[in-house]
Amino acid sequence: MNGYGFRHVARMERIKLGSVRSTWWLAIAAVVSMAAAGAGVGLGYRSHTPVATAAQILNNSLGGAIVAQLLLGALGVLTVTGEYGTGMIRSTFAAVPRRRIVLAAKVAVCGGAALSVGLVASFAGYLGGQLAIRGTAIPAASLGDAAILRAVVLTGVYLGVTALIGVGIGTIVRHSGAAIGTLFGLTFVPMIVAGLFGESGIQVGRFVPLLMLLNSIAVTSPLPGLFSSWISALLMCGYAAVAILCGGMLLRHRAA
Repeated sequence: MNGYGFRHVARMERIKLGSVRSTWWLAIAAVVSMAAAGAGVGLGYRSHTPVATAAQILNNSLGGAIVAQLLLGALGVLTVTGEYGTGMIRSTFAAVPRRRIVLAAKVAVCGGAALSVGLVASFAGYLGGQLAIRGTAIPAASLGDAAILRAVVLTGVYLGVTALIGVGIGTIVRHSGAAIGTLFGLTFVPMIVAGLFGESGIQVGRFVPLLMLLNSIAVTSPLPGLFSSWISALLMCGYAAVAILCGGMLLRHRAA
């Protein structure tokens, strides 16, 4: 069993991830929350005066990502902590002593699944808003517009990366409740702190994930002073990498 390589471990991780009911419930909830938010925004704008722009509809239709990021973040956490909670992690490490391969497989499998769900959820939010305004004078937001497509795609990427941050936090904390609480705090507390700086808070806020989502990534035109949507998405990837690397270092030296 010690001869297991990455490909074999990744296959085991896919089986484990797909066999847990919480995986499916969290994925479905993420897609539904995005679609519902998009439809709700569209319905709200049907009788809005003045008539909303395509950018306004899109920006607000993707607002469900606030909830979806927590759901997919929790999915990432549970990918790791679920095994600690059941004690199954000991069997995993007995079969695959090279713990970094186990973590790498979890990152690859969870990341791939979360990215897929994130993109589906993001397009569901977009479609929900567009279907809800059909038949009105509100202009449609076409995916042929590069700014529209970028916002939808990068929102899905943001959601997938949030799950990887969850994997990192789960590896560091190892307890489901504490790890999800930490994820929740890291999502909202920095935004509150940035608000305490008043107008100068923009210099702090551009590094805050939730503010990057709402003002740079899930919008057609990033707020002045913030990083561009692409840089914000790359910064999120950097946060995920740091969390995973820290988790990997601790995983190597701590007992299961």
